[in-house]
Amino acid sequence: MKYPSPLRRDARTLLEQLDRRLDRAYGSPESELGNKDDPLDEAIYIILTFQTDLARAGSVWTRLHAMYPLPAALDGAPVAKVAAVLREGGLHWQKARIIKRLLARVRETTGHLSLDVLREMTDDAAERVLTQLPGLSWKGARCVLLYSLGRNALPIDGNTFRILKRVGVLNRGAVYRRRATHDAIQDAVPAARRRRLHVNLVVHGQRTCLPVEPKCFECPVREVCSMTGVRGARGRTPRWAGLTSARTRGLQNEGAK
Repeated sequence: MKYPSPLRRDARTLLEQLDRRLDRAYGSPESELGNKDDPLDEAIYIILTFQTDLARAGSVWTRLHAMYPLPAALDGAPVAKVAAVLREGGLHWQKARIIKRLLARVRETTGHLSLDVLREMTDDAAERVLTQLPGLSWKGARCVLLYSLGRNALPIDGNTFRILKRVGVLNRGAVYRRRATHDAIQDAVPAARRRRLHVNLVVHGQRTCLPVEPKCFECPVREVCSMTGVRGARGRTPRWAGLTSARTRGLQNEGAK
């Protein structure tokens, strides 16, 4: 089934402005995200980040890796013991079961407790393998592609989707759980800029463009943001928007630089 484009007409221009402004504001602090070089480690880490913040996910990963430094040890551990280690990050029973299922599927698929076979595959082939693993969506698969395999992927997590909706890159009807949405955003960003933009969007969503009570008054992209869905923005101009009269002015200002 063919869906209408999830992107607004000026999406590419807006994405360019976001990329520049966010990079100036944050500088792509990749170490804050905690992603892993090994593809199997990264797949497990992505599961740990589900519905928790990066600090807790990092803490849980450290404890899990200390308890089970090798995949074989984790594969052989009882679910209850794994869940106990994951408790701090929330949904610990669910995550423990998913990780155990993921390890079993990796062993069945590759013959080893390793995803290094992906390094020799094309992006599309590696993504197909990854999205068939328990716990990995397109976002998770593209995190493995980006951080562990060095590919020019652009993972779209909940932070990124929320920000792009608010700014106005995405149409109001854009759906997160649709492959076309992820592909359209990725294709609209130059390959060489995807890694830095992804990092900056995640950090922006953690520090500033929060799910509840976003810090719009100190937002580095406020001049180009339509504030779609932000409380107080509908029907009147929020008090922090006095710094700019309209999103279009911000675009004009950027275009003149």
